[in-house]
Amino acid sequence: MSYTCDHKILEKAFSLEDEKESINGTGIGYRTFAFSSAHAGHLPGLSYLPATGKNLLARIPDTEIMENINFRYPVFLPEGMNSANKAIILLHGLNEKSWAKYLTWARKLVLATGSPVILFPISFHMNRSPEEWIDRRSMAALSRIRQSRYKESGSSSFANAALSERLDKLPERFALSGYQSVMDLLSLVKNIKNGSHPAFERDTGIDFFGYSIGAFLAQVLMIANPGCVFNHSKFMLFAGGTVFSRINGISRFIMDRQAFGQLRKFYLNEQEWRNKLLKSYVEVMDIKHIARAFMAMLSPDHFSPLRERVFSEFKSRLKVVALNEDLVFPAKYIEETFHDSGVSVSMLDLPYKYTHEAPFPLNSDLQISALVDRWFEKIFTEAGEFFSLSKSEL
Repeated sequence: MSYTCDHKILEKAFSLEDEKESINGTGIGYRTFAFSSAHAGHLPGLSYLPATGKNLLARIPDTEIMENINFRYPVFLPEGMNSANKAIILLHGLNEKSWAKYLTWARKLVLATGSPVILFPISFHMNRSPEEWIDRRSMAALSRIRQSRYKESGSSSFANAALSERLDKLPERFALSGYQSVMDLLSLVKNIKNGSHPAFERDTGIDFFGYSIGAFLAQVLMIANPGCVFNHSKFMLFAGGTVFSRINGISRFIMDRQAFGQLRKFYLNEQEWRNKLLKSYVEVMDIKHIARAFMAMLSPDHFSPLRERVFSEFKSRLKVVALNEDLVFPAKYIEETFHDSGVSVSMLDLPYKYTHEAPFPLNSDLQISALVDRWFEKIFTEAGEFFSLSKSEL
């Protein structure tokens, strides 16, 4: 089956409402599991809501958005498999609300490794966000308001309106929801490792495939490594891997210029971080090395010895793939981030038109579609080989 055919079949067959399902002819099945986050208490609460002018993005505090607290996540498995001792956690990109793009990625990783792939949603993303945030009419109206308010020209859209408005009003959300994601992932890993997860055996080996901001999140996990839980994990970073200051988040599919400018102003103000924000974040983030790991991924000069030491230690268990035409996570900055740690970065020049948000675009032109299929197969075959390597081969 080709990538293009796979995409159509899986998108049509997949549903988070099904607890267990096989997909005929694909070689895989999937199960969905309920998750309840225990780490929403630090999110912006009632005191952050404006007294007037409330809209559908500010009707309830973040701490009470139940979609973000109680949700389901899918696990793709080889057909007929009920329990496994290895797993790959796939971490998606920023401002994503649908798993459709990743279903083919997960299937290929399952078939290439024989291991289940866990599709775990980042806080307030995918099915962890209210449906109102993807309502086209409401978000188009919000986009028009933002265009008028900030004289935006071209960077605001219905697709990025919700994230842009939320981060523009409270840039703290980027770190605090990221912290929730980290803690939720650590809870998931703990449940898998101690044998509490019905799909995995005790002491299951866990690896990570991180794309875009998912790569950033994987790097935070790698640097923090609480309790040395990831000492034997492998990490693949795809179209991601640089520090925050080198990312260009302005995109009609990610966030608008105003919101990204607010993020940069908030997180790259050295004096503010040193004097106030870092201290308060360390107090909120009860595992201090998570706050430190986040800081290490903000800019080249933040905790650079820590960042370089960790990447060097993970060198044999770290694969980094950058795309030459990527405007969001530029390849040259990904290479720069790993230069002093000795990690090799594969820089790919795909022979078709693509974007960061759509590295494998669906195309009605059969020649282009064949190229997309070929490069998808190449990249994910190499990913499968990497994850399948034994310790002695690394």
